[in-house]
Amino acid sequence: MNDVPLYHRILQRFVKSLKWYSYPLVYFVVTAVVCAYAWYTRPIQYRAGIEIVFKTIALIPTLIWIGATTLWIAANIIIVALTYSLKERYPHLSIWNKMKGRAHSSDKRAPANLRRRALSVFFSVLGIFLIFGGISLAIWISRPYLTLLLSASKIEALETKVKTAYVHGNRIIIPTALVDAPIIEGVSAGNLAKGVCRISQSAFPGKGGNCIIEGHNLAEFGWWKPQSFFSMLEVVRQGTLIYVFYQGRKYVYKVTEKTYKDVNDPALYDMTPGDRLTLITCVSTWSPTIYTNRRTLIVAHPL
Repeated sequence: MNDVPLYHRILQRFVKSLKWYSYPLVYFVVTAVVCAYAWYTRPIQYRAGIEIVFKTIALIPTLIWIGATTLWIAANIIIVALTYSLKERYPHLSIWNKMKGRAHSSDKRAPANLRRRALSVFFSVLGIFLIFGGISLAIWISRPYLTLLLSASKIEALETKVKTAYVHGNRIIIPTALVDAPIIEGVSAGNLAKGVCRISQSAFPGKGGNCIIEGHNLAEFGWWKPQSFFSMLEVVRQGTLIYVFYQGRKYVYKVTEKTYKDVNDPALYDMTPGDRLTLITCVSTWSPTIYTNRRTLIVAHPL
């Protein structure tokens, strides 16, 4: 028979587990403070996208973390309840004596043998590797958003560049999304690594058709590798200005539509008449594979 009532056991386990909620809450407070600082210290015209950044690096990760913690606590409570129920129903099973004996003799164990030491080292190294990998993945996904939060001066520099400076070559500039990329003709893996690519079959800027430009989001894994040119396209919203410099001329577009479509949706490459600019990149995702079959589609019309 059990000496401690079940509800006392569950309450004890629950109270001990509450401390695990402190970690996601501290993370949320820190990231929320950074977002708030960026919001209140930035001029109004440079605040576009802060809400999306807050949702991406603060709110969603915190909810995922809290959800995972809750599931872990619930699993522990279920195990406690099942163990209690089994001990009540089958009190004479030898396994209970063995568990009790291990608990009482935990401080009298013999020194670990070589096999135990090897396993201990292996699991320690594995744990460090998983922690490092998780932190690396989180930083990699969040890096473009953190860059946007902490780089108001870059936005101002791009605003100045499109208004006063001469831009060499074919380029697309979106100051509020930190986009400043060369436009390369034709889509290929090599071209996408060098800049953003104009679909060869699409119209040229200002020629009365749909000019379609594609670019990578995030790109290859690695802290040391540069961000892709469309990594911050997610913060673009209706009303955002896009500047295209093409063959010595400057074209200004205003975003009128932002949608998400399947990679096989024919609407991605709409060639119907009408002067407009279409930008395409992978949808930002928290999927462990990073890659996605969804695409962010942004349509802008000339001013």
